[in-house]
Amino acid sequence: LVKELSLYDHKMKLLPEKEQQLVKYQKEYDFSQFYYNYLKQKKYEAKAAVEASVSDIKIIDMAMDTGQQPISPKPNILYLGGVLLGIIFPILYIHVKEFFDRKIRTVDQIESHYKIPILGFIGKNLWKNNLVVFEKPTSLIAESFRTLRSNINLLFKNDPTNKRAKHLVITSSVRDEGKTMISVNLSSVFAMSGKKTILLSMDLRKPKTHQYFKLKNDIGITNYLMGQKTIPEIIIKSRIPQLDLMLCGTIPNNPSELILSDSCTQLFRYLENKYDYIVVDTPPVGIVSDAQGLFKYSDAIFYIIRRNYSKMGMMDRIDQKYINKKVSNISYVLNDFDVKSKYGYTYKYTYGYQENDLPKTIWSKIIRFFRNNR
Repeated sequence: LVKELSLYDHKMKLLPEKEQQLVKYQKEYDFSQFYYNYLKQKKYEAKAAVEASVSDIKIIDMAMDTGQQPISPKPNILYLGGVLLGIIFPILYIHVKEFFDRKIRTVDQIESHYKIPILGFIGKNLWKNNLVVFEKPTSLIAESFRTLRSNINLLFKNDPTNKRAKHLVITSSVRDEGKTMISVNLSSVFAMSGKKTILLSMDLRKPKTHQYFKLKNDIGITNYLMGQKTIPEIIIKSRIPQLDLMLCGTIPNNPSELILSDSCTQLFRYLENKYDYIVVDTPPVGIVSDAQGLFKYSDAIFYIIRRNYSKMGMMDRIDQKYINKKVSNISYVLNDFDVKSKYGYTYKYTYGYQENDLPKTIWSKIIRFFRNNR
């Protein structure tokens, strides 16, 4: 077969070129004609098979609309379920969140759980600088410190003949509740009212007062209590008129023993005849016992509670001591207070202040722009 094919191929090549093309086209035509006839025959056979077959499906009656509602789904039930879920789940979430949320957020929480009275409120500090009373005297938070000063003066109004300095001890449950910031600004507001004031940084473990005034903490109270310095040598004049400072100094290994020493008693006796107010910044009473050793020098103790930070239960120990009359001259001060009170007004009042006194945030700038171009 191979030889015969080769022979025919050889004969094909001997034909003229056009005749070779004709033979090629004729071959392709015959091939296509064969398959065309074959497929057409199959088409006729399939059509005949379909026409010859009989369907076993018979339509009895055409569908008619009788006006009945669909069995499922029922839209009204789905809408009602959606409304109920939209109400029940948020309410359930709110109650569960409030049940597990132990942070203090309102004045009512303090008044309903504790017996110690609330002396005042400190507004939210919207400024980066913590010396707001001195550097931002027209700000809202500065006004809250002046209000607190007025409330403190009311505590001592029944004893006008006592010329001895008033000892104000400031403490809290834990760190970062704002006791140092309040100590610094409360001292500033007394000094700016003409009262000779001294601020004692008695947090001998983690002092922060020197950071507020950008001073070095190399010499201070601990150096005196350890017999290294005299009292006049550790008194520092601040840049605020009428306000002196006593920084912590070198952090000791035995702060509790130093606070309970006779030298500490002599320190307060020395200062009470030279100043109108002695403000003492102490360690958190809920962590260490140092602050309780300073309570005996106090005319008033201010226990700082920070809103949205302090938790329920932190004040149980100090409140129990107040109930048992082991501590009598103590009051709560609520820090970061900026919500609507139960008396029907907000602490963010604006009368008497210019708008420029407020921090210029991006949002306030946008509002001010639309107001000016309205």
